Amino acid sequence: MTRYKTIEAVYETLNTIPMFGDRGRSAANFSLDTIREFCGEIGNPQADFRSIHVAGTNGKGTTCRMLASVYQSAGYKTGLFTSPHLIDFRERITIDSEWITEQHLLTFFQKYERLIEKFSLTYFELATAIGFWYFSEKSIDVAIIETGLGGRLDATNIILPEAAAITSVGMDHTDILGNTIEEIAREKAGIIKPNTPVVVGDLPNAAMSEIENHADSLNAPVINSAAPDYSLDPVMEDNSEAKQLTLAARLNAQIVRCILDCVTEQIPVSSYAVADGLLKWSERYPAGASFRRIHPDYQWYFDGAHNPEAVKLMKRQLTELSPLSDWRLVFSIMRDKLTPGLISELLEIGTVYYHPLKLGRAATEKEVKELVPDIEILNADDSLPESWVQKNKSELVIFGGSFYFYKTLKQWMGNIADH
Repeated sequence: MTRYKTIEAVYETLNTIPMFGDRGRSAANFSLDTIREFCGEIGNPQADFRSIHVAGTNGKGTTCRMLASVYQSAGYKTGLFTSPHLIDFRERITIDSEWITEQHLLTFFQKYERLIEKFSLTYFELATAIGFWYFSEKSIDVAIIETGLGGRLDATNIILPEAAAITSVGMDHTDILGNTIEEIAREKAGIIKPNTPVVVGDLPNAAMSEIENHADSLNAPVINSAAPDYSLDPVMEDNSEAKQLTLAARLNAQIVRCILDCVTEQIPVSSYAVADGLLKWSERYPAGASFRRIHPDYQWYFDGAHNPEAVKLMKRQLTELSPLSDWRLVFSIMRDKLTPGLISELLEIGTVYYHPLKLGRAATEKEVKELVPDIEILNADDSLPESWVQKNKSELVIFGGSFYFYKTLKQWMGNIADH
């Protein structure tokens, strides 16, 4: 008899597995042996569909969502695997922008209960296996697979994709991936497969050299999306709606176009599908954490920027709307991201508040005040203080610093109606 009689039992199990967002590296497994063996036991579902693999310090989530949207517009049954989820586990695994159903999630746990117990998969390994299985079960045409961390030893790296992409390389997760740009680039280059093209974003020279060297050893072509001869299709450039894409979205769209070109023989798409998919991506995937408006009446936005490179890009996007001095920032951050460099970037924004999240990895009020003694702390549990809302409802506000802040933020936004 299975103990998974209801979906609540599934969520109970998921909630008992340590997550990287809370525990950091202790919740990860830096080996492909376990995930490869588990997937072998369930029939290697990852071999049943075409895929595109995307890694990067920043921008990989947006790139994946855009690419999935284009293939959806082209009529392909399109799977998308991303992480972390912001509200619900099922956000990680979608087909044509619809979350995996609770019934399928329950079926997986019922069918493979013995193997789940035998292998003691990490949270991310389990999510990856579920995604591969679901895509196989639903006979999708193509899957867009986002790495969780790094690339070489990421659980997703057991696929053999049609193409790979590395959107950016910056100093993030240095305790795991390495202390230099070269070391981090080497880890991300681990997703490159023999004779398989890899598209790269605008990378530092040191990172580009590492990736080119690794690609050369595998006879894998490298396509630089930042090269002058690559630009968005005229269909997009002449479209007034397309011009409303944020700065980050435009950079990601450039990468998407290069990926599409690389696999045009295997997965052809029309220029109409490209334009339609790029225009609809944020509507189809509203759970993304890149620079998006979070309140219908207030000029309040969210961006999951949590490292210096991402914060710099976020600030460029803010200045497209108004000078930095006009903005108010509310940020939450993980302890391992709390560096003088990141703080100095954030403090260039007009008025800054810090909200301490109740997570084991989150930086505490005391730790933040050691770097910024006079920073204003915004303590709020279920709802923002009414006085704060009244003070800021007519202001430009950006919330950010961590993907894990989003769940709290959504609760705040839902409760604002009570003010």
